[in-house]
Amino acid sequence: MEIYSKFIGDNNKTFIKCFVNNSNVPNVIFFMTPIASVEHEIAMMNYKPLFEKGFNVFAIDLPGIGNSSNDKFSYNNIKVAITNTVEYIKSNYSDSIHLYGGTGTGGIIAQAIASDKEMLFFKSFSQFGVANHKDLSFIGNSILLKLFFPMLRIFTKIFPKYRVKFKLPKYNGHNAVKENNWYRNVMEKNPGIFDLPLEVVYTLLWLLISKDSPLKEMPHSPTLVMAAKYDRYFKEAYINKYYYKLETDKRLHWIEDSHCVFAWGTIELTNKVADWINERENKILS
Repeated sequence: MEIYSKFIGDNNKTFIKCFVNNSNVPNVIFFMTPIASVEHEIAMMNYKPLFEKGFNVFAIDLPGIGNSSNDKFSYNNIKVAITNTVEYIKSNYSDSIHLYGGTGTGGIIAQAIASDKEMLFFKSFSQFGVANHKDLSFIGNSILLKLFFPMLRIFTKIFPKYRVKFKLPKYNGHNAVKENNWYRNVMEKNPGIFDLPLEVVYTLLWLLISKDSPLKEMPHSPTLVMAAKYDRYFKEAYINKYYYKLETDKRLHWIEDSHCVFAWGTIELTNKVADWINERENKILS
């Protein structure tokens, strides 16, 4: 059993936090919404339980984020970071590799990786947060965003690190007081944590609407979709629209909670991920 951090890749730009039980257990690659390092408590509570359940976990700071901040945040660089992590795991542990994207936007980025025909590494895929290509209804102001996209590309080239100020959207639904207080507390403890650099905003929008985005396709691996029934962003119809298009082995797990269940309901989430991985491993062995 070993816990360590490492920079990998040709230029040692990709930071991974490694929680290793032994070389004979499944390996899980995890990343979250690109707001902070995977060493942040928001991230750790979403992947450390998988280590405690017996898996090896390799949590990645995506390019331009956290300890990988010397790199540029772009989809191509994300692919390189994931590929480097896969190669590191294969060289040092095994090829039993599973992908888990969490906390909302992390699930969308992981969905892009899992859908990319050049990234066929994973025995299973688990996600909290989904995307339907060219459907921006979970964001709002979708028409304006699509119109603004060409200009955003220009601004991003000039000011890639300029941060777009986050404004907490109004929400009066399930767990509203608890969830709104959580956002405010996190922002007080970590000023600017939800303010995204332009390069992140552009890349996310590119994934959602570009004709070249891997999100035009669907994940290739058996897919577990976890969704909060009362999510302020991802409505039930939006989740179902994505789930019913999946052509792999699949499972949809509804959680009786709101979007920020990843902040206080991580045991349920990681239990479902662990069950999904173990089922896939047992099928491979049978």
